[in-house]
Amino acid sequence: MKIRFYPILMLLSIGLLVPLVLSSCSKSNDKTAADADVDYYTCTMHPSVHSKDPGKCPICSMDLVPVKKKGANETKVKENSGGMTDSGSSSMAMPSPHQEAGKSSEFTVPVERQQQIGVTYATATKRPIELSIRSVGMLEPDTSKMFDYVARVDGYVQELKVSSPGQDVSQGQPLITIYSPDLRSTEQELVNILNDRDRGGTSRVSNDQMIDATKRRLKLWNVSDQEIAELEKSRKPSDQLVLRSPFDGVVGEVISRPGMNVKMGDKLVSVLDLSNLWVWAEFYENEIGLLKRGQQIDVSLPAFPNQTFQGQIAVINPSIDAAKRTARVRIDIPNPKAQLRPGMYANVEVKIDGGEGLTIPVQAALPTGERMLVFLDRGQGKLLPRYVQVGRSFTTFDGQQQGSYYQVLNGLQEGDRIVASANFLIDAESQVQGALKDWEGEQPSGTPAMTEKPPNQSSNSNFNAVIKPVLDSYQRLHELLAENKFSQVAAEAETLRKEVHPLLDVDPSAKPEQYKDLVYKLHGSADRLDPNDIDQARVQFGQLSADLIAFLREFMPQLDDPLYTIKCPMWNKSPAVWLQDSTVVKNPFLGPDMPTCGTVQETLRAER
Repeated sequence: MKIRFYPILMLLSIGLLVPLVLSSCSKSNDKTAADADVDYYTCTMHPSVHSKDPGKCPICSMDLVPVKKKGANETKVKENSGGMTDSGSSSMAMPSPHQEAGKSSEFTVPVERQQQIGVTYATATKRPIELSIRSVGMLEPDTSKMFDYVARVDGYVQELKVSSPGQDVSQGQPLITIYSPDLRSTEQELVNILNDRDRGGTSRVSNDQMIDATKRRLKLWNVSDQEIAELEKSRKPSDQLVLRSPFDGVVGEVISRPGMNVKMGDKLVSVLDLSNLWVWAEFYENEIGLLKRGQQIDVSLPAFPNQTFQGQIAVINPSIDAAKRTARVRIDIPNPKAQLRPGMYANVEVKIDGGEGLTIPVQAALPTGERMLVFLDRGQGKLLPRYVQVGRSFTTFDGQQQGSYYQVLNGLQEGDRIVASANFLIDAESQVQGALKDWEGEQPSGTPAMTEKPPNQSSNSNFNAVIKPVLDSYQRLHELLAENKFSQVAAEAETLRKEVHPLLDVDPSAKPEQYKDLVYKLHGSADRLDPNDIDQARVQFGQLSADLIAFLREFMPQLDDPLYTIKCPMWNKSPAVWLQDSTVVKNPFLGPDMPTCGTVQETLRAER
């Protein structure tokens, strides 16, 4: 019996081990197949990080995510159209950027994953474009209808006919009476000349000339024609000057008091005509082009919440406020019922009919700097990034719902279906998958563009000698910022300013106007490089770098080694690109904290 027992045990053992071995082999094969589908691992915050093995990002310590090969993704999506892996978790199709480096490419976000992150869609449609520009202002009197009575003769205030500001007055109504001995002597002189003319004692021509001169003097003292005519009839001179309202209006100020001594030039009383008022409103410089003289404007006031007043643009100030970037616009508002009063706050709105155009919801466009990004729906979870050119945004209200839209100038057609929400999450997925070019239009990370620039066309053979000190000083400044050595930045900035100046004297034989524009921008950035702290230095360095790169793209000198443009995805205080003569990243914006944060974008090299 013992002899027979051992073979049975052996058979049972083998039977148990075989499934375990087969299961282990199956898991090993699955893991190998899964690893074979992965092209590399990257960081969602730093797409420049590439690793063959999973782990942590060396920059921010986030977990690296797999970027799968394109063929493997398509197979996986077909096998699992619901977007769920065998383990039940959501799976993202991540094509490698190496496979379509030259242009924006499709990427896949499974439908179930889109539902989880709240993706909705909208359609590019044509609709009436109604622009509305709003501003605020304050009511002011029409200065052409303000009258200040000023004493034109010495004397004393004998009587005030009006006592306080705001009092209504009609045209010709007496305002103030002034006692003046000078007035009496002038009127007596006119009476004597009139009497002499009547007696025929002096030549008639001479008398007429003296009479006209005396009358003119009285008119300059605010004596009315009616009072002068009365004097000619009565021949009785007076020492009292009565000042009357020149129009219907209200009293603005009453400065004089009874018995007050007044001298020539003293202000006595002012009268305002409020039948027409002004509103001075400020509009931004990008709105001024939509305004024109004579344009109708709706004006509403908190004092009259249920009324809208009509105004008209009378003046558009030709200058722009340097600090606020606004221009003042004068709006004339009729005020026949005297409802409106100077000093009231006013809200103004200009409505402009822009015709019909192609539009998309504002939330569907993702700002990326110079352009707007949208994601086209290609069906079955496939999305295509596309840059579009948009015009002004406008708001519509149909009585129940308010919507904000962009006018699409280029990049979409009517009926195109685009992502309308969760754009930032979709953008993050496209960045990880390498499907999207960055905002500067450079090649995706990992495949920097080699851009051959035309050689400098300057007729000045010393162009290389002029530009090389600029590049050397720029590189030293870059090193100082990368190492946080702010104490030496001011001296190097002064050197850079001196080195940039000779570029103004270069006379290029080709594209002289473009050279002039670019070099003046570069010169201006160098002049503004005067920081108070290292953070300000980095902001100013970013603008300087952008202008220098723009210059070199058109006027690249002959250098022994190429230059590389590098972009930092974490910097947003100024243009986040800079130049290096090496592909080893040394970040001048983040310094020693994150020295290797950056992606090589393109290579600058002049043609030989």
